[in-house]
Amino acid sequence: MVEPSTVQKKSRFWLFFPFVLLLIVIAGWTAYWLIARSQLDKGIDEWIRSEQGKGATIEYTSKSVGGYPFRFELDVRDPVYQPRGQARWQGERLRLVMQPWNWQHIIAYSPGRNLITEPSALRHTINLDPKSAMSVSWNKTSVNRIGLQLGNATALIRGESYATTGFSLNLAPRKTSPDDMMFAVQWDRLTLNATPQGAEYLGDTLGPSRLIGEVREFYPAWLRAAGEPEQFYEALMEQEGGIEVAQLLLKWGPLELGAKGDISFKGGKANGTAGLRIDNAENLKAEMEAASRLGQQEQAVITMLEASSKDGGFLTFTIKDNELKMGPLSLGRLPEPRF
Repeated sequence: MVEPSTVQKKSRFWLFFPFVLLLIVIAGWTAYWLIARSQLDKGIDEWIRSEQGKGATIEYTSKSVGGYPFRFELDVRDPVYQPRGQARWQGERLRLVMQPWNWQHIIAYSPGRNLITEPSALRHTINLDPKSAMSVSWNKTSVNRIGLQLGNATALIRGESYATTGFSLNLAPRKTSPDDMMFAVQWDRLTLNATPQGAEYLGDTLGPSRLIGEVREFYPAWLRAAGEPEQFYEALMEQEGGIEVAQLLLKWGPLELGAKGDISFKGGKANGTAGLRIDNAENLKAEMEAASRLGQQEQAVITMLEASSKDGGFLTFTIKDNELKMGPLSLGRLPEPRF
């Protein structure tokens, strides 16, 4: 008589193992996220106390850190921030977003009305849509990049109104020369407060435009100027820096202008070259003629630009010891330094 063989049951371990592993990963990630959030919350509170200890004003109606599982998000309602003796910023909402795996990159959103009050009590208002954002990335020693993206924005600055669509600004130090700042700015539309006086035919709205370039010795010059834009040019000259415009494309009503140039400062003098070009000159001449602004001199300048712009060319200017020249003809002088 043959005894029946015992049938061995298959283990179900490998069937459940992927799910067990997934639960372990989720639990580990959740623990990391909660610990990191706690440290962030603690760091934010310490920064607030430190700033207040320096005399800064920091106010808000609520503050929370969320964003689980794929980001950290600081959400502040009705924020107010004013360093001692500096301008005051007041917003409706501030969101700071950071990825858990990258602690050196922050994206900031401040939708709605942003009110900036200078120490002189002069007020500026900037209204941003929810998609408008500013991003900052850095390393152990310096800032890598600053970016500003505006979907639709309006502003009231010094009593003058502006509006823009598709605006972007990118700033970054050159890796091989950290004191130099590369920049790129562009927009789809930029509406000014008014048409330019004497050139009303241009209108008050600039179309798609772009500016790409670099400022050499920017950061030392900015420190020398104490952050004052009005003093920056002279500080840059004193620092013996320079300005390069790699590409300028400007669409302003009937004007379609292109430019490039490179200027260096040394010994209180500016030296370099610049180039201008124009496209669709007939449109510009027609608008100027309709506005009774097309005289013989204007006609000659546009014709010269038009001829130089053929086949991608530029009308070239030179800067020699602060003097702007076109060939042998002197056109004027750049601002002289006071130092």
